[in-house]
Amino acid sequence: MSAKAKENRRLQEAQNRATAMQVKHDNERHRADAEYHRQIAKTEAARAASLQESSNTLETLGLIGREITANLKEEEVFKALHRHVDELLDATSFGISLISPDGETLQFVFGIENGKPISSFATAIDHPISSFARCARERQEIVLEREPGATGRFIIPGTMETLSLLYTPLIVGERLLGVMSIQSTRAHVYGERERSILRTLAAYGAIALDNASAYKQLEATVHALRETQNQLEEVSITDPLTGLRNRRFLLQNIEADVARAIRAYENQLEAEHANSHINNDEDLVFFMVDLDHFKSVNDTYGHACGDMVLIQMRDRLQSVFRESDYLIRWGGEEFLVVARSCNRKDAGIVAERIRQVVASCSFKLLDDLEISRTCSVGYASFPFIPKQPHLITWAQVINFADQGLYMVKKSGRNACIGVAQAPHVQLELLPQSDDFYNRIMRHPQQAAQSGLIQIITHNVRDLNDAISN
Repeated sequence: MSAKAKENRRLQEAQNRATAMQVKHDNERHRADAEYHRQIAKTEAARAASLQESSNTLETLGLIGREITANLKEEEVFKALHRHVDELLDATSFGISLISPDGETLQFVFGIENGKPISSFATAIDHPISSFARCARERQEIVLEREPGATGRFIIPGTMETLSLLYTPLIVGERLLGVMSIQSTRAHVYGERERSILRTLAAYGAIALDNASAYKQLEATVHALRETQNQLEEVSITDPLTGLRNRRFLLQNIEADVARAIRAYENQLEAEHANSHINNDEDLVFFMVDLDHFKSVNDTYGHACGDMVLIQMRDRLQSVFRESDYLIRWGGEEFLVVARSCNRKDAGIVAERIRQVVASCSFKLLDDLEISRTCSVGYASFPFIPKQPHLITWAQVINFADQGLYMVKKSGRNACIGVAQAPHVQLELLPQSDDFYNRIMRHPQQAAQSGLIQIITHNVRDLNDAISN
């Protein structure tokens, strides 16, 4: 019995040890599995964090790219690139060099070191130790690690010695635009992540700079087209011989002056209830000036001499009128002058001054030849009837001035005649616009005799005894 009991105990102990070893094995296996799964979870968490960081970085770079490429000015592109490099990377120094049109030189166009600008400078593309030049030549990214005090390196004058340097080309398609660089005073700071970020920023920067260059060229083209358009417009409203304005200029500008004159009279009429005499300095006075016997100049001395007379006629008119007045070559030897913001009371004085300035001095021709000529002047003011400023149009007033000129020629030339409203005309008895205009144009003498208008003469010798002074 004793032996059998001992055997049973041994068997039981062996089973217990086996069970204990199995439990220990199972525990170790469970712990290993748990550690394995923990490591997997840790790795996955790190991977997820890395993916999230990459996703965030890509999203950020996408937003940055849209911002950078939206700029159409080079300087704004430079500033945007620098701002985002400063936010994302360790960059004590930031710089951009652009290649010259001939491809022989890199021009350092933008640089910041510790918040201070770096002066511009040029580097030959074949410079033996410039990393900017090497990056441009090789069109590849360059990462450099320097030891403090290392020799054989190119340092921009006035800048700090840096230990980590990263250069990347600015390329659009196959075209090299330049090189972008960041540098740090710390060692070993530019890993794959930093290089990837700078490559992405450089790609956006290259696109933006290319767009800015195209926009600059477009602006230059548009400016040149506008200049050409302005020149063509100027030619179209300018008389090529005298440089005075022409009829097209008058048509483009007169309406604003007419509106101003009418508005001034309407305001004064409203203020005075049309009960008192109107005295206004907002008149437009039209002077038609014709050079007397000009055809004989061309016939006797030739057209070149005739052109010289017309040019000197321009100078004499300019000596009488202000720069703000319109001097227009109306056709041939005939000139129209529009005295702006004038008073009709002074019109006769001005007309006589025109006549005298032409007659008082001879015209110089080729070979020191001089001839004397006179002129005839007709004039009229707008509004023609101050208390009814809309009754007669500005074009009709020009025709009144032309009618005055015709009467001067009819009376012997070298004189002035103005056509104006009669001083005491009864407004309620005035005919309608067209009838009023036609009566004056067809029979000015009869219109004057019936009290519709007055004909003002200066230096007139004879007007067929039809007009009294």
